[in-house]
Amino acid sequence: MNLRFGIAVLLGGWITLSAHAQSFTSSNLPIFIINTSGTNIVDDPKRPVGLGVIDNGVGKRNNLTDALNGYEGIAGIEYRGSSSQSFPKKPFGFETWSDDKGTEKNVSLLGFPSEHDWILNPNYNDKTMMRNVLVYWLANKMGRYATRTRYCEVILNGSYEGVYVLQEKIKRDKNRVNISSIKNTDNTGDALT
Repeated sequence: MNLRFGIAVLLGGWITLSAHAQSFTSSNLPIFIINTSGTNIVDDPKRPVGLGVIDNGVGKRNNLTDALNGYEGIAGIEYRGSSSQSFPKKPFGFETWSDDKGTEKNVSLLGFPSEHDWILNPNYNDKTMMRNVLVYWLANKMGRYATRTRYCEVILNGSYEGVYVLQEKIKRDKNRVNISSIKNTDNTGDALT
């Protein structure tokens, strides 16, 4: 399966995308383009897809005709959440991969520290689309870790899905939750805490 080629073919055929009587050709937000090549996205396991990101930088317009300059490659994607999977706008968890077999590949997306685990959150129940982003931003400004966030547009198989929030998946990592792992022998003192 040549997923990168699938993105190029999909992009080459795009002039405008329509969804709910609106035409989408460009945005001031980064654009995530997901091509499943006919594969259905499910809750588990992650399925290989082509992923492209158009990000010309803060304050610059991103057009569907622009080059995939933020990322171009393979990702493993799945639906995320529990009750949120029943909403019309689905949340996604994805990993950046170096091949369609699931070999993890750490990359920096939208200026975030390099990693392979990511979330595309539609914030479907939050019509302001600000609650999580604002609270995470405040926590970071107070010197505490909270997942970094960036608004983006998502296109899935040529269909405009709307505005999402790219988030880091919360996990132990020097650039995310910077704590050491606990070993079986760590049962007292500083090693435990």
